[in-house]
Amino acid sequence: MTFPPPITRHDYDALRETLTDSGALLALPELHGGISGALCAGGPAAAERWVDEFCADHEATNLAAVEGPVHELVRATWQMLADGELAFEPLLPDEDAPLDEQAQALGMWCHGFLSGLGASAPDLTLRSARPGGAGAGAQGAPAAEGAAEVSEILTDFGEISRAGVDEDDAADRNTADFALAELKEYARVSTQIVFENLATRRAAAARDVN
Repeated sequence: MTFPPPITRHDYDALRETLTDSGALLALPELHGGISGALCAGGPAAAERWVDEFCADHEATNLAAVEGPVHELVRATWQMLADGELAFEPLLPDEDAPLDEQAQALGMWCHGFLSGLGASAPDLTLRSARPGGAGAGAQGAPAAEGAAEVSEILTDFGEISRAGVDEDDAADRNTADFALAELKEYARVSTQIVFENLATRRAAAARDVN
Protein backbone atom coordinates (compact mmCIF):
# COMPACT_ATOMS: atom_id res chain seq x y z
CA MET A 1 0.00 0.00 0.00
CA THR A 2 1.42 3.38 -1.01
CA PHE A 3 0.14 6.89 -0.37
CA PRO A 4 1.22 9.32 -3.09
CA PRO A 5 0.46 12.83 -1.80
CA PRO A 6 -2.10 14.11 -1.27
CA ILE A 7 -3.47 11.35 0.94
CA THR A 8 -7.11 10.80 0.01
CA ARG A 9 -10.23 9.68 1.85
CA HIS A 10 -9.88 6.37 0.01
CA ASP A 11 -6.42 6.02 1.59
CA TYR A 12 -8.00 6.65 4.99
CA ASP A 13 -10.52 3.87 4.50
CA ALA A 14 -7.91 1.48 3.10
CA LEU A 15 -5.48 2.00 5.96
CA ARG A 16 -8.22 1.79 8.58
CA GLU A 17 -9.29 -1.53 7.06
CA THR A 18 -5.69 -2.78 7.17
CA LEU A 19 -5.42 -1.84 10.84
CA THR A 20 -8.73 -3.55 11.62
CA ASP A 21 -7.75 -6.72 9.76
CA SER A 22 -4.48 -6.87 11.68
CA GLY A 23 -6.31 -6.83 14.98
CA ALA A 24 -4.48 -3.67 16.02
CA LEU A 25 -6.27 -1.39 18.44
CA LEU A 26 -4.99 1.68 16.63
CA ALA A 27 -7.01 4.86 16.25
CA LEU A 28 -6.01 6.05 12.79
CA PRO A 29 -6.59 9.81 13.37
CA GLU A 30 -4.52 9.69 16.57
CA LEU A 31 -1.81 7.75 14.75
CA HIS A 32 -1.59 10.27 11.92
CA GLY A 33 -1.70 13.18 14.35
CA GLY A 34 1.24 11.68 16.22
CA ILE A 35 3.18 11.13 13.01
CA SER A 36 2.55 14.75 12.02
CA GLY A 37 3.62 16.15 15.40
CA ALA A 38 6.77 14.03 15.50
CA LEU A 39 7.67 15.09 11.95
CA CYS A 40 7.31 18.74 12.93
CA ALA A 41 9.56 18.37 15.97
CA GLY A 42 12.22 15.96 14.78
CA GLY A 43 11.70 14.91 11.17
CA PRO A 44 11.31 11.37 9.79
CA ALA A 45 13.61 9.72 12.33
CA ALA A 46 11.52 11.06 15.22
CA ALA A 47 8.30 9.99 13.51
CA GLU A 48 9.62 6.47 12.94
CA ARG A 49 10.54 6.20 16.64
CA TRP A 50 7.14 7.47 17.71
CA VAL A 51 5.36 5.04 15.38
CA ASP A 52 7.36 2.09 16.72
CA GLU A 53 6.52 3.05 20.31
CA PHE A 54 2.87 3.70 19.48
CA CYS A 55 2.46 0.39 17.69
CA ALA A 56 4.21 -1.46 20.52
CA ASP A 57 1.58 -0.13 22.93
CA HIS A 58 -1.31 -1.53 20.87
CA GLU A 59 -2.24 -5.18 20.47
CA ALA A 60 -2.20 -6.78 17.04
CA THR A 61 -2.37 -10.34 15.87
CA ASN A 62 -0.45 -9.42 12.71
CA LEU A 63 1.59 -6.31 13.47
CA ALA A 64 3.91 -7.00 10.52
CA ALA A 65 1.01 -6.31 8.16
CA VAL A 66 0.58 -2.86 9.72
CA GLU A 67 4.20 -1.72 9.88
CA GLY A 68 4.70 -1.32 6.13
CA PRO A 69 1.63 0.85 5.46
CA VAL A 70 2.22 2.92 8.60
CA HIS A 71 5.83 3.68 7.73
CA GLU A 72 4.71 4.51 4.20
CA LEU A 73 2.29 6.96 5.79
CA VAL A 74 5.24 8.59 7.55
CA ARG A 75 6.99 9.07 4.22
CA ALA A 76 3.92 10.49 2.48
CA THR A 77 3.13 12.88 5.36
CA TRP A 78 6.72 14.12 5.44
CA GLN A 79 6.61 14.78 1.71
CA MET A 80 3.43 16.82 2.06
CA LEU A 81 4.82 18.91 4.91
CA ALA A 82 8.23 19.43 3.36
CA ASP A 83 7.11 20.56 -0.08
CA GLY A 84 6.02 23.95 1.30
CA GLU A 85 2.94 24.10 -0.93
CA LEU A 86 0.32 23.67 1.81
CA ALA A 87 -0.45 20.19 0.50
CA PHE A 88 -0.74 18.76 4.01
CA GLU A 89 -4.08 17.28 5.09
CA PRO A 90 -4.94 15.68 8.45
CA LEU A 91 -6.05 12.09 7.87
CA LEU A 92 -9.68 12.15 8.99
CA PRO A 93 -13.04 10.55 8.13
CA ASP A 94 -14.97 11.72 5.12
CA GLU A 95 -17.34 14.69 5.48
CA ASP A 96 -20.24 12.27 4.98
CA ALA A 97 -19.36 10.41 8.19
CA PRO A 98 -21.58 11.02 11.24
CA LEU A 99 -20.89 14.36 12.90
CA ASP A 100 -19.87 12.85 16.23
CA GLU A 101 -17.43 10.51 14.47
CA GLN A 102 -15.83 13.44 12.64
CA ALA A 103 -15.56 15.54 15.80
CA GLN A 104 -14.11 12.66 17.81
CA ALA A 105 -11.59 11.92 15.06
CA LEU A 106 -10.41 15.53 14.94
CA GLY A 107 -10.03 15.56 18.71
CA MET A 108 -8.01 12.33 18.58
CA TRP A 109 -5.89 13.74 15.76
CA CYS A 110 -5.01 16.82 17.82
CA HIS A 111 -4.29 14.65 20.88
CA GLY A 112 -1.98 12.50 18.77
CA PHE A 113 -0.23 15.57 17.38
CA LEU A 114 0.56 16.81 20.87
CA SER A 115 1.80 13.35 21.83
CA GLY A 116 4.03 13.00 18.79
CA LEU A 117 5.47 16.49 19.11
CA GLY A 118 5.91 16.17 22.86
CA ALA A 119 7.89 12.94 22.48
CA SER A 120 10.63 14.83 20.63
CA ALA A 121 10.09 18.33 22.01
CA PRO A 122 8.63 18.05 25.54
CA ASP A 123 9.76 21.59 26.35
CA LEU A 124 7.35 22.96 23.74
CA THR A 125 4.30 21.13 25.05
CA LEU A 126 5.19 22.01 28.63
CA ARG A 127 5.58 25.71 27.75
CA SER A 128 2.25 25.75 25.93
CA ALA A 129 0.58 24.44 29.09
CA ARG A 130 1.87 27.36 31.19
CA PRO A 131 0.27 30.82 31.09
CA GLY A 132 2.47 33.13 29.04
CA GLY A 133 4.86 30.26 28.44
CA ALA A 134 5.86 31.04 24.89
CA GLY A 135 9.43 32.01 25.59
CA ALA A 136 12.26 30.18 23.85
CA GLY A 137 15.35 28.81 25.51
CA ALA A 138 15.92 25.25 24.40
CA GLN A 139 18.49 24.49 21.74
CA GLY A 140 16.90 24.79 18.33
CA ALA A 141 13.77 26.45 19.74
CA PRO A 142 11.97 28.92 17.48
CA ALA A 143 12.57 32.65 17.89
CA ALA A 144 10.31 34.50 20.34
CA GLU A 145 7.65 35.46 17.80
CA GLY A 146 7.55 31.97 16.28
CA ALA A 147 7.56 30.38 19.73
CA ALA A 148 4.51 32.42 20.71
CA GLU A 149 2.69 31.30 17.58
CA VAL A 150 3.59 27.64 18.16
CA SER A 151 2.54 27.85 21.80
CA GLU A 152 -0.84 29.33 20.87
CA ILE A 153 -1.44 26.60 18.30
CA LEU A 154 -0.55 23.83 20.74
CA THR A 155 -2.89 25.34 23.33
CA ASP A 156 -5.67 25.43 20.73
CA PHE A 157 -4.97 21.81 19.77
CA GLY A 158 -5.35 20.88 23.41
CA GLU A 159 -8.75 22.55 23.48
CA ILE A 160 -9.84 20.86 20.23
CA SER A 161 -8.75 17.48 21.59
CA ARG A 162 -11.38 17.82 24.31
CA ALA A 163 -14.17 19.08 22.03
CA GLY A 164 -17.32 17.10 21.32
CA VAL A 165 -20.79 17.32 19.82
CA ASP A 166 -23.56 18.71 22.02
CA GLU A 167 -27.32 18.82 21.54
CA ASP A 168 -27.20 22.20 19.80
CA ASP A 169 -24.69 20.84 17.28
CA ALA A 170 -26.85 17.84 16.58
CA ALA A 171 -29.93 20.02 16.14
CA ASP A 172 -28.29 22.40 13.65
CA ARG A 173 -26.18 20.16 11.43
CA ASN A 174 -25.38 22.87 8.84
CA THR A 175 -23.89 25.21 11.44
CA ALA A 176 -22.05 22.33 13.08
CA ASP A 177 -20.66 21.16 9.75
CA PHE A 178 -19.36 24.65 9.02
CA ALA A 179 -17.74 24.98 12.45
CA LEU A 180 -16.11 21.56 12.12
CA ALA A 181 -14.81 22.40 8.65
CA GLU A 182 -13.22 25.55 10.08
CA LEU A 183 -11.54 23.55 12.84
CA LYS A 184 -10.20 21.03 10.32
CA GLU A 185 -8.81 23.85 8.19
CA TYR A 186 -7.26 25.43 11.27
CA ALA A 187 -5.57 22.13 12.14
CA ARG A 188 -4.32 21.74 8.57
CA VAL A 189 -2.83 25.22 8.23
CA SER A 190 -1.54 25.36 11.80
CA THR A 191 0.38 22.11 11.37
CA GLN A 192 2.22 23.63 8.43
CA ILE A 193 2.96 26.75 10.50
CA VAL A 194 4.38 24.65 13.35
CA PHE A 195 6.44 22.67 10.84
CA GLU A 196 7.96 25.83 9.38
CA ASN A 197 8.66 27.39 12.78
CA LEU A 198 10.49 24.28 14.00
CA ALA A 199 12.86 23.97 11.02
CA THR A 200 15.87 24.92 13.17
CA ARG A 201 14.95 22.32 15.79
CA ARG A 202 14.65 19.61 13.14
CA ALA A 203 18.04 20.55 11.72
CA ALA A 204 19.59 20.30 15.19
CA ALA A 205 17.92 16.90 15.72
CA ALA A 206 19.30 15.68 12.39
CA ARG A 207 22.83 16.74 13.38
CA ASP A 208 22.49 14.89 16.68
CA VAL A 209 21.48 11.70 14.82
CA ASN A 210 24.41 11.99 12.44
